[in-house]
Amino acid sequence: MKKDYVTGLDLFKRSKNVFILRTFSKLYGLASLRIGWGYGDKTIIKALYKIKPPFNVNLLAENCATKAIADKGFVKRSVIHNTFWGNRIKKTLSNYNISTNETVCNFLLLDFKNCKISSNLFMKKLFNNRIIVRGMDEYKIKNCLRLSIGNSSENKYLLKVVNKIFKNV
Repeated sequence: MKKDYVTGLDLFKRSKNVFILRTFSKLYGLASLRIGWGYGDKTIIKALYKIKPPFNVNLLAENCATKAIADKGFVKRSVIHNTFWGNRIKKTLSNYNISTNETVCNFLLLDFKNCKISSNLFMKKLFNNRIIVRGMDEYKIKNCLRLSIGNSSENKYLLKVVNKIFKNV
């Protein structure tokens, strides 16, 4: 895990108008449960309670989040896994002039501006091999894709498919 960033907690501690949101989606692997938490001044929290629906988090999500946050070993293993596979995938993609962000999370932003093929063609070829990535056009990020880092067998399959795609280009 990188240490050369500011978490935002210092800003939160010094200011009354800062609210920090966190998610269980990425590091904890609980995206489908739609759960997270936030830090904020009591005044902001009181205001949020006025608009909060009565049953906004289900018991299963709450129980999973409670267990996940206590499992420090899982977090450590996830960081190691994502760093290893992010760097390995990044290296393979760079062979085909696809640039990516630095590996600090569980996904890569793939930029095809210097690649022989477009992001749309690459996405179609991946999809034909049962690999789904997210196009970034809706975010006004042209010719780019978002690729989530999967488990080891999924990542090995991805690399095999990527090499196959460019063998035929």
